[in-house]
Amino acid sequence: MPSPAATEIAIVGTGYVADYYGHSLDHHRDGLTLRGAFDLDPARLASFVTAFGGRAYASLDALLDDPAVAIVLNLTDPHAHLEVSRRIIAAGKHLYTEKPLAMTAAQAVELRALAEAAGVRIAAAPCNVLGESAQTLWRAVRQKLVGEIRLIYAELDDGMIHKLPTRDWLSTSGKPWPASGEFEVGCTFEHAGYTVAPLAAMFGPVVRVTAFATLACPDKAMSPPPGGWAPDVSIGCLEFESGVVARVTNSIVAPYDHRLRLIGEQGVLAMAEPWHYDCPVRVRRSANDRVSRYLERRLGWLPTRSVPPVRPVPFQRKRGRPTMDFMRGVRELADALRESRPSRLDADFAVHVTEVTEMLQYPERFPSPAQVQSRFAPIDPMPWAR
Repeated sequence: MPSPAATEIAIVGTGYVADYYGHSLDHHRDGLTLRGAFDLDPARLASFVTAFGGRAYASLDALLDDPAVAIVLNLTDPHAHLEVSRRIIAAGKHLYTEKPLAMTAAQAVELRALAEAAGVRIAAAPCNVLGESAQTLWRAVRQKLVGEIRLIYAELDDGMIHKLPTRDWLSTSGKPWPASGEFEVGCTFEHAGYTVAPLAAMFGPVVRVTAFATLACPDKAMSPPPGGWAPDVSIGCLEFESGVVARVTNSIVAPYDHRLRLIGEQGVLAMAEPWHYDCPVRVRRSANDRVSRYLERRLGWLPTRSVPPVRPVPFQRKRGRPTMDFMRGVRELADALRESRPSRLDADFAVHVTEVTEMLQYPERFPSPAQVQSRFAPIDPMPWAR
């Protein structure tokens, strides 16, 4: 049963990703209550509320006019984020939006200004920085398990998605995976936040971005939209205010590789999958003797050990269920409002991630290297990870 103090939330957009939020709500019944949802497609809306509960609002205005709703989740298509978020803010509702906050940094800054003027709060996905694996990695960094971190390699390559049977990919409530929309938005806007956000939380704001992006596979086995497909490969170098440098890749061309490696003066911290909250963090020492150097050069291997997790993941991975708790960012915003404190995923942080992501996907819009204008206040680890 929900707590009497649970925050009432509502969802706009009940497509494929909304099911991930619906499943994740089970982990937060003590703090969040789904009041209802709205979608332009009545059938899509009906299937969502049948699967996850809540009322089906007849219109967006009806949802925004409901005084019981405190936080509205914008889960619409990314190109619709700006206009829908404007309406949510104008209605005096707090906003949690799926990534990206907007399709340009300028639009993200506009939403932040509108929220400040309206006296409401903004937070944005992704929330994997709040997950157990990222928090374990972050604690290992703070404890200097491999000394000072000097270099980071972050890969988010997903393989050639357009060659897979994406028409057969259905969510729990029967929504097809939006392949055309994903290719139009671009894999960098869709995925970069999963590495940029955790790294920024750990190492502070990015100050410079040097990037290259291209459309390597223009034939996606479907008709492109009028504006064409977005780049399907990006490679960037991020320079953090703390002095750490990261090379990041995003693609739906290169073979599947989601490794995140933090290279310190005494070894490497590694995580194979930033999308999984239960992904183990591994540590290996540097090859600083003849035997280890031989193993590394000849066999491509060195012994590793697991870093003790900060806590067990409070849910089990199940077939058809997300490997991340998508509602954790919403709960963080609700708790921050209740406790009168900043949210860890607040507007400044969301604007920063959006600006860096735009520089990675569309480097031609900026000088090279691009100077990042946005900043954010230091972010605290989760209380259970300190």
